[in-house]
Amino acid sequence: MIELLLLLYIVVYCPLIIYVYSSLLKKYEDPKYHRSDIPEKFQPFRRRDYKNWNKLEIYFGAIFLLPLRLIFVLGSLFAFAFVFFVTTKDFKLENPWPANRYKFLRQPLQFLARAYLFFSGFYQIKQRVVKYSDYDQAYVQTQINVLSQPSIIVSNHVSWYDTITYVFKYLPSFVSKDTVKDYPVFGWITTNLKSIFVERENANNRKQVMLDILNRVNLINQGHLFPPVLIFPEGTTSNGNYILSFKKGAFEPLQPIKICCLKYSPRRFSVAMDCIGIYATTLLSLVQWKNELEIIEFEGLYDPTYLKLEQYPEEKRWEIYADKVKDIMSKCLGLEKSNSGFREEHDYEVEILGEKKKKQTQNNLKQQNQDDDKQKVE
Repeated sequence: MIELLLLLYIVVYCPLIIYVYSSLLKKYEDPKYHRSDIPEKFQPFRRRDYKNWNKLEIYFGAIFLLPLRLIFVLGSLFAFAFVFFVTTKDFKLENPWPANRYKFLRQPLQFLARAYLFFSGFYQIKQRVVKYSDYDQAYVQTQINVLSQPSIIVSNHVSWYDTITYVFKYLPSFVSKDTVKDYPVFGWITTNLKSIFVERENANNRKQVMLDILNRVNLINQGHLFPPVLIFPEGTTSNGNYILSFKKGAFEPLQPIKICCLKYSPRRFSVAMDCIGIYATTLLSLVQWKNELEIIEFEGLYDPTYLKLEQYPEEKRWEIYADKVKDIMSKCLGLEKSNSGFREEHDYEVEILGEKKKKQTQNNLKQQNQDDDKQKVE
């Protein structure tokens, strides 16, 4: 039996995996991925670490490291799904967690999420706590009349590993694009974490999402046992060197929020999911010997009361709140602020990289443009 497995490894696996990674590297050797002479609005989505990629390390990791990592990564993922299935059986998504089961399932699930990250090369995850006043000297701490558990958590968005990291840290629900529901295993887990899904091409759905977020916030603040809602206000990922424009979802309720930041240390390959997508990010991060991550957690909740938002027009209040949070996060991470977002990412991939997008995506952007124009008029 061992001889057969070894034969299959040498004859089938090694040639196949070398072919896969050769094709991947060949794709990103195309000069269009290296161009720096592009408009400033596209800079947050430009890959900057190609020159650091080490082909020898990539092939060595693909042949010897990847098989072991895949076994343990998939093992921890399916163990997570099994524990989650058993402990949430007969739960209704619209109902809060039963307290006894939530207490039982939380630690095992967070442990398995951490195991997933460990087997993905994140052997050590640094964590530190900072104060809001460290990055906003005008901030005035107030007595917030909410439970110790935050209702909304906001974070910068760099990689798909962000979601696994926050499952390990907080076991939250997410506000996510609706296509995530279709991902194998991950989609089922995300759905059953009581996440709120956005149909980007549906304006009416986006309005409903705002109501769903507000309703969830009220339920949590009333003491119902729902997981906190984690929102990536940028709405998409960048190359990790910028903070993108913020959407209104986290700020429209004008509620106190928890701010966290994720900082991935630069390696030969960056796990930032800019223009290369989840497939390439996963394949290349799994063959890198070590990936590094730091979670920066702000102490307590950020209360916008001191901003005196009531003195501004109602439609402008969320923007002022969002701009202040964006400023704090950019200072904390030492990143440049950008007004680019999902629309500019799409245009970069089409105009510079020459990718073809589905008609649904085109309609989505058209609808977003119309909504943005409408908001400006209002």
